[in-house]
Amino acid sequence: MTPSLHGRATRSALAYVCILIATLAAIVWVRSDAHSAPAACSLAGGDRQVAASPGASLLGASDADLNRELSVAKDLGMWAVRLDVDWSVVEPRRGQRNWAPIDRVVNAVVAHGMCPLGLVTYTPLWAARASDFPRNSHYRPADPAVFASFAAAAAQRYADSIAVWEIWNEPNLASYWLPRANAGEYGRLLTASYAAIKSAVPGAAVISGGLAPGTDNGRDIAPLTFVRALYQGGYNRSLDALSVHPYTYPALPNDPAAASWSTAARMWDMRDVMVAAGDGGKKIWMTEFGAPTGTGTNAVTEEVQAQSIAIAIGAQTDAPWLGPLFVYSLRDAGTDPNNLEHNFGVVRRNWSPKQAYTMLAGR
Repeated sequence: MTPSLHGRATRSALAYVCILIATLAAIVWVRSDAHSAPAACSLAGGDRQVAASPGASLLGASDADLNRELSVAKDLGMWAVRLDVDWSVVEPRRGQRNWAPIDRVVNAVVAHGMCPLGLVTYTPLWAARASDFPRNSHYRPADPAVFASFAAAAAQRYADSIAVWEIWNEPNLASYWLPRANAGEYGRLLTASYAAIKSAVPGAAVISGGLAPGTDNGRDIAPLTFVRALYQGGYNRSLDALSVHPYTYPALPNDPAAASWSTAARMWDMRDVMVAAGDGGKKIWMTEFGAPTGTGTNAVTEEVQAQSIAIAIGAQTDAPWLGPLFVYSLRDAGTDPNNLEHNFGVVRRNWSPKQAYTMLAGR
């Protein structure tokens, strides 16, 4: 029997018109051979589902590797695949958008009978703040309205394939919201994006960017602190579900000794914030979760990796306010056993299965 997670533990009118024109000009339909998404890809369709979060690597994968990795997900009964709709990839030069890399992955996911979760994220260098140096794609956008116009274009382009959109990745960490995390800045981006997506595709759902483990250290913001700030600012009106990355490795998610710092345990506190604000009908989506195997610091055994994922799956039954669990990741990113980022997969780089694969296959 699977154990449960432990309990409580003014811009001018001219500028506006320019943005609107840019948005409309950018809307180009997906090529005619695109598939239609499965019918159950709505927000509610994710209830008690297990899904995949393979990371950005899908965009650069060969066709053979892309299809094989998606076949792994399908064989494991996964409902959806979280994929990057990376603004910095699509529009590295202002006004010149190339959707082909995203089209390829979206179409492949749908062709495999799964639902794409669109993670619209990151910033082309031209769209970052002029004072941000050295600039890279993880700097927050200079103007939320420009980011939102891209999000709306993406939502319209993939309206027949993507029903749920996640806004940014891990905005509570400085490494993804340079130069430092700021809940108010992110809240304004979320609000602009929510309005733009809903205007373009009224039936689409919008969830917040997945919050990662972190501490209040002046650069990062702890996930619970970030959630409280979003709600205090009223930004919760611009999300249909909250998203969290409740990693706990090397501890198990239900380890009482880890309760004081466990992001998984903090989800119950986040739930309290939501209920107190009248958001009890909204769920918490776990858009990344897993544990790295190997020999690196804080790596775990294959048995503990499998057990961790099983515990998180069990939590969906024990806490019905939890939405789908996206397993990070499917295939190891490399072969260095000392590199944590190489070893999150449930299959190795050579496609051989780990214990977590066997556990997931036997559900």
